[in-house]
This record gives sequence, C-alpha cells and structure tokens, in this order.
Amino acid sequence: MFKKLNPLIKKNTKYMMFAVPLLFMSIFNLIFFLFFGGFANGMFAIAVVYALMAAVGMALYKESKHIKKKIKELEMEHMVTRIKKSDVINDYKKDDYISLIKSQPGIGIQTFMNFLTEENERKRMMEDVNH
Repeated sequence: MFKKLNPLIKKNTKYMMFAVPLLFMSIFNLIFFLFFGGFANGMFAIAVVYALMAAVGMALYKESKHIKKKIKELEMEHMVTRIKKSDVINDYKKDDYISLIKSQPGIGIQTFMNFLTEENERKRMMEDVNH
C-alpha cells in the first residue's frame, strides 16, 4: 500500500508546493499590473510572462487534483481488499462495510476504523473462548 501511495503523495506535494505560490503570485501581479498602468509603458511582455506563470500554476494544480483522486481510489481499493480478506467478520457484515465505504467515501476512513475495531474485538472474544 505505502509503496504505491508514497510516490504519488510526494508528487502531489511537489505540485501543490509550486502551483499555489505560482498562481497567487502571478494573478496578484497581473491584477496589479493591469490596474496600475502597466500597458502605458509598453510592458506587454511582462503581462504575457505573468499569464504564462498563471497557466503553469493552474496546470500543476489540476494535475495535483488528479493525483489526489488517484490516491483516494487506491485507499478505497486497499480498504475494500482488506475487508474482503477478513476471516473473523461474516460476509453479510463485510458487504455492509464495503457498501458504506463505496457509497460514502468521505467517511470511508471512519467506516474502515469501525471495521478494524469490530474485527479486533471479535478476535479477542475468540481468543478468550479458546483459553
């Protein structure tokens, strides 16, 4: 799991680290340039540079969102696979957890934590019965 996610998380962090400052700096400078007499001095090239910086920042931001979506998909795939592997929880309950994770991805981590808690409790109860 971490081998798959780690490169994506690093790439996402780098993209966001460059995208946000590029966007803010270029948009701020473009607005400042346009409203406070930039064209009067024939500085069209500077406006083009700021626009290009904004475009690069926006492209990096969009790519970062795409990577974040891929990370969420991998997390969900891992949770579903882990739930399916469980020998302690019955299939009906597994299906409930999986459908909850898929239908409400925003609270998927909480649902997965509930699953892990229930699984650990059942394992403990089985060990207590065997001893």
